[in-house]
Amino acid sequence: GSMPYVVEQFRWNKWVYVGEVQGVGTEGEHNYKFQVTALHSGENKFRIKQMGYQTKYSAEIKIVSSTPRCIFSVSKNSKQIDFTCGTLYEVYDFYGTIVKKGWGKELDFSTLNKGSYYLCFDNTVTELTRHK
Repeated sequence: GSMPYVVEQFRWNKWVYVGEVQGVGTEGEHNYKFQVTALHSGENKFRIKQMGYQTKYSAEIKIVSSTPRCIFSVSKNSKQIDFTCGTLYEVYDFYGTIVKKGWGKELDFSTLNKGSYYLCFDNTVTELTRHK
């Protein structure tokens, strides 16, 4: 039967879903294409996962991006994080729960409670603290 091929990217020390292509579902050799739009700076690793009775994984595919490294700064009032480039980001609380995620050059930090968080962006994972 027709089963999806899931494209995953190794980002922030884990495999992250990027998208999928529906398989034809018949015997024989088939060609599929998938356009990746979210390369981060440096080495990018991808793999294909086929779901079904048994989950199968492809070998890793590596692409080195010439995109400059993205860095961040926290505003003086600790209400916003600014990135030097547009980037995917995720913010985790101390317990590993995602509290913010998205794409952009700015991240509204004002709605988060005081405490420690993990900020994942570009190909970086860093810890930060909200004081106010």
